[in-house]
Amino acid sequence: HSGRGGGPGPRGVTKWDIRQKIWDYMEKNNLANFPRPVHHRIPNFKGAAQAAENLPSLREFKNALIVKVNPDKPQEKVRLLVLEARKTLLVPTPRLRKGLFNKIVPPPGAAKEIIRVCSTAQAGELEKERDLLTWNMP
Repeated sequence: HSGRGGGPGPRGVTKWDIRQKIWDYMEKNNLANFPRPVHHRIPNFKGAAQAAENLPSLREFKNALIVKVNPDKPQEKVRLLVLEARKTLLVPTPRLRKGLFNKIVPPPGAAKEIIRVCSTAQAGELEKERDLLTWNMP
């Protein structure tokens, strides 16, 4: 393997071993949506969007002004909910291509479609949404 993950636990089992078992189980039981296969990524498990719907009811979410969400497909609905709640969204830059985080701030009156696009992986590539993005946050 790539050497990623933790060292052996108390029984000689590594984080990598556990990930491998989970990925294999998800593939064998068809528990994931696109992108497939799930190996070597955060799996987009079936039900991820429905699970995200619980987020707005959490006290921590209600009180947060800034929310960091990974750029992976399974968390797309979470990013959308953050922006719809008019919170500042921090998304780590994949492979640190353009700084540490992309900071996405929904301006007052932003159309729902603009917010939706900015919650997807396309956001950093679209020029018309550039005013919503602050790149290379220190």
